[in-house]
Amino acid sequence: MTSLVKNVRAQKTNVVRMLLILLLGLLIVLPLGMMIGNLRGNDLSYVFGDGTFWESLGNSFLYSGVSAFLSTALALVVACFIRKSNFKRSHAIVFVLTLPMLIPTLSIGLGVRSLFGTNGFLDKIFGIDFNGLGMFGLIVASVISSFPVVFTIIYDAMSYEDSRIYDSAEVLGIKRHQSFFRVTLPFIWKSLISAFFAGFTWVFSDYGIPMEVAGRTKTLPMYLYEQVLTQFNYGRGAVIGIALLVPAIIAFVITMITKEGATQEKAAALIQPSKAFKTVSIVVTALTFLFLFLPQLCFISLAFIKAFPNDMSFTFRHFADGFTSNAGLGIGTYLGNSLLIAFLTSLFGVIAAYLCAYFSVRLKGRLGVVIRFLALLTLAIPGLVFGLGYVFAFKATSGWFYRTFAILVAVNVVHFFSTPYLMACNALEKMNKDYETVGDTIGVSNVRIFFHVLLPNSKSTLVEMFSFFFVNAMITISAVAFLCTYSNQPLSIMISTFDKQGSYEMQAVVSVIILLANVVAKVLLGALSAYFKKKESKKEETFMALTRFEFDLLTYLERMGPGKYTQRKLADDLTVSVGLVNKMLKQCEEANMIQISEDRLVSITEHGLKLLEPYRVRKAIIIAAGFGSRLAPVTLKTPKPLVTVNGVRIIDTLLDALLAAGITSIFVVRGYKREQFDSLLEKYPMIRFVENPLYNESNNISSVYAAKNLIDRCYICEADLIISDPSIITKYQYETNYLACPVKETDDWCFETKGGYIKSVSIGGEDVEQMVGISYWNETDSAKLRLDLEKVWNSRGGKENYWDNVPLKLCRKNYRIATRECDRSVVTEIDNFGELVLIDPSYAFVGE
Repeated sequence: MTSLVKNVRAQKTNVVRMLLILLLGLLIVLPLGMMIGNLRGNDLSYVFGDGTFWESLGNSFLYSGVSAFLSTALALVVACFIRKSNFKRSHAIVFVLTLPMLIPTLSIGLGVRSLFGTNGFLDKIFGIDFNGLGMFGLIVASVISSFPVVFTIIYDAMSYEDSRIYDSAEVLGIKRHQSFFRVTLPFIWKSLISAFFAGFTWVFSDYGIPMEVAGRTKTLPMYLYEQVLTQFNYGRGAVIGIALLVPAIIAFVITMITKEGATQEKAAALIQPSKAFKTVSIVVTALTFLFLFLPQLCFISLAFIKAFPNDMSFTFRHFADGFTSNAGLGIGTYLGNSLLIAFLTSLFGVIAAYLCAYFSVRLKGRLGVVIRFLALLTLAIPGLVFGLGYVFAFKATSGWFYRTFAILVAVNVVHFFSTPYLMACNALEKMNKDYETVGDTIGVSNVRIFFHVLLPNSKSTLVEMFSFFFVNAMITISAVAFLCTYSNQPLSIMISTFDKQGSYEMQAVVSVIILLANVVAKVLLGALSAYFKKKESKKEETFMALTRFEFDLLTYLERMGPGKYTQRKLADDLTVSVGLVNKMLKQCEEANMIQISEDRLVSITEHGLKLLEPYRVRKAIIIAAGFGSRLAPVTLKTPKPLVTVNGVRIIDTLLDALLAAGITSIFVVRGYKREQFDSLLEKYPMIRFVENPLYNESNNISSVYAAKNLIDRCYICEADLIISDPSIITKYQYETNYLACPVKETDDWCFETKGGYIKSVSIGGEDVEQMVGISYWNETDSAKLRLDLEKVWNSRGGKENYWDNVPLKLCRKNYRIATRECDRSVVTEIDNFGELVLIDPSYAFVGE
């Protein structure tokens, strides 16, 4: 593809990016800016001079902090017990524990009020009146409300633990409670911080629970609600909105700083937990379930009680009345509104989030960073602030946007945008990053790749995104409370309407209807997502299922091209028997991997090329940061990889071999005299540099650690190798391997192998395979290596290791690494100045 066509494509991409940025700016930044712009001096002086504001602010900080701490502690304990107990149906337990996410917070508040309050269930049944209103009710209800959010973060973080550490601790006699403090907490402390602030923000900005249980206790959301919806003081509302926004932004920044980067689940423990531990786990989980659902069971039961608390007899009448225009104010209409808003929010939200993820993840460009920032910014903006900001920004559009379904859908999309956006990013980042590069090469447009490759492989993620938008749009109140009208209000708003009327039973009816709708949606969409995941998994297994001979044959034909190959030639070139060649040719032809014409011309098919794609090497990481002291005095002025040998720079031989194999994504890790590597760009403009500032303070593990996040189906190469046969670098690799030369004796690093796989590594040996500094890492082992590098790097003395020690010694049990044999003559490593002089005599008088 010509550079002109590439430039046109890049310009089109940037145009779409700019449109997305403008749309996000219109729906996110503009409302915030308009709200800030409506701040007035008299409003500031009134609010800051109002003792009620400071009382509300202090109370909100108090119960939000206590609630977030308690829910984080509870979630940590429950997550630990569930994870360590290895329950067979743990996913079902997790689903049940997160059910409070499927109902409005108003309903949770109603449940706590009906359980603990005066004339509540405890009072009516046992004569116990806890006075559930006030600070007690706020904390209990807020812990229940925030628990699913906090639990999800902690439970997910614990899925990345390497449970074999606990096996080792068990063998060494370390008790489980000691392992918790020594292993678990140090591993997930960042996630605990993120979970706490997520819970704090959730509670601090919610006004559903305070509306039900605050009583005379002043809270900031209720103060905002009173100023805007009761007294219509929008300027004062803007001041309070900023006050709500500040803690959320602080929490957002801290969450981004402490965000974990793990992406691969670690191995499960081999030593199973004791029966006593499982019993305790069951009891803890059951008690947590009771704490979470007893209040909810109370509010659900209100829907079937004639007149709480005076007439406790059972009835279905409230449900019948709910769908009439008299007693229920037409719940059916508002349910229809909710379903329509939730569906449209999910539809447009999925489209917007996936497009933003695509243009910020798959295609290069600085504008993608802007999209990502705006998308994640929504994490820091409470729903109340969004709702108020939309009033300021769009009230002039009344009739065609403001006071219509469109604005309710728009505010819901941006309010819940960040999580589905991250889901899409995660899915797109996991897909082969070379699709677009290959498309550029063979003339396939990005649009075609998007619709024919990326979207079909994202079906399960798209369904999960849809489910997230739908459930949250059904329960939200805060984002739409300032924007809906009597005719388009969603069903969740009816809870507050019935609260003003003192109709607990109808509040419960509305809550039950919303809960049932969300449970049905979650079950159906969850089943659909699981179906797509199963299909994708089967497709991937089929796609990857090449035997070693099939791989060798297909790569041979891809490299050599169509030809009239005799079975003897194929047997000799592939080092197998003629009988096996005859058998496999028939099988590969039947599987449409190869084509054999009538005149015996053998060639690889398009299907065969597709089957090879998962084995394509994506990139190369070249370690070039070291000083090269053994080549002094030459390296006193020049980094070893840039030293010329017989007129050619050492690193050039490796770069030329990589490019000859079609590998253009090349990263050079530099450190010593790093500015000199810029000279490579003249000949190799495609390479990119990774800086290693610690090259002189640690061993070469620092170089690979610096490029840790780039490790993915790649070669990792030492930069001081002279490659005389470029064919040792191939575009496809079957499995993780090290290049090695069989030798009778060596005093260098070498492998002892068994069945073609590395058994041990040592310095010096007889009848071994000498290590060559070129290795390949497949997708699975790349993920393991990223995590193991992190673990070793942060361990005591970890920075003193050679990076190869991580997979070959320290974490050897995690890998099954093959050797790929080559002749010693094709790769030369110059270990010292004397060897340099022998190869290039022009250096004989250097330093004299």
